[in-house]
Amino acid sequence: MIKSMTAYSRASVNSPLGRFVVEIHSVNRKMLDMSLYLPKDLLRFDIEVRKWLGKFLERGQVTLRLTLQSEGVGGKLFTNTLTQLKNLKEGWEKLCIELNYDPHKMVDLPFLVNQLQSSPASDSKEEEEAIKSALKQAVDSALQDLMQMKETEGKTLVLDIQKRLKIIEENISAVELKKELPLVHYRNKLMERLKDVGHLHGEAEERIAREVALLAEKMDVTEELVRLKAHIEQFRHHLFSPEKAVGRTLDFLTQEMHREINTLGSKSSDSEISLYVVKVKSELDKIREQVQNIE
Repeated sequence: MIKSMTAYSRASVNSPLGRFVVEIHSVNRKMLDMSLYLPKDLLRFDIEVRKWLGKFLERGQVTLRLTLQSEGVGGKLFTNTLTQLKNLKEGWEKLCIELNYDPHKMVDLPFLVNQLQSSPASDSKEEEEAIKSALKQAVDSALQDLMQMKETEGKTLVLDIQKRLKIIEENISAVELKKELPLVHYRNKLMERLKDVGHLHGEAEERIAREVALLAEKMDVTEELVRLKAHIEQFRHHLFSPEKAVGRTLDFLTQEMHREINTLGSKSSDSEISLYVVKVKSELDKIREQVQNIE
């Protein structure tokens, strides 16, 4: 199913540390590029979070931001912090007394907070697993909403692209009906000029026939039309493919269609066909803009 690379989601889950709030923002990018912003105490889960994201996302610039909201001064986060500060105060005061320093001068709140921040996390194994579980739940919930939005946006892209493909096919059909007219016009114009010259001997007539045949080969756009139709068919196939990421394939096919229509336009000197070529190019440019946003 086609998915857009542009999406946003937000989810929150209660945890032993407080309330985890996860926000994920995704925009288009050729490859998958993840930027994570986690609180300092949760940086140890950075690799795990990247793995969780990588299971769902294929392409795009993805930004995940995790904030920790306390549930009030009586919450577990503040209780743990208070307990840790008390333990640190007691320990440093004992050390100061043993070293003959005045603990009242040496051990103050800024000093204790600095020590707390520089100390490694000391959560128990059970608490560590509970934190990780809550974090995964929050990320999974945000990812679920993100994927839903990506699919919704993808459906909108598909509808727009289908409409433009139909316009391209209509113009291609018009070109197909008129592809012989430039040669007919040239042949008639040449014959009219030859009438002014008068009777021509057999060798001259043969050379004129060869020139007309050569010009017909140069002006023939049948191959370009066949390839354009084939590319459109492949494009539609991948547009409804069950593959996870088809954006790069669709981008390649759009480039190939551009190449074919450019060749077709350079071969034909007919003003009407040139107008159809311009219309096809215009729709292909719009399709390419949409394809750039497909995962």
